[in-house]
Amino acid sequence: MTPADLLAFEHHNPTWFGNKETRIREELGLSPARYVVLLERAAASREGQIADPVTAHRVTSFTPARQRWNASIR
Repeated sequence: MTPADLLAFEHHNPTWFGNKETRIREELGLSPARYVVLLERAAASREGQIADPVTAHRVTSFTPARQRWNASIR
């Protein structure tokens, strides 16, 4: 699976509403946790940024709530 494949899937399934976890398992054969790790790597890669710059930027600019919380307690 290439970075372009992962970003294309994310482009067509941008939110976690509905049955995204089921689609990740069935269509990609990955656990949702593994998908997120691979998606972040794909978005940060040069190949991913060339394949879909808008989705790659959206993925890399997302700051998880845990990181925001950790920053607020410092």
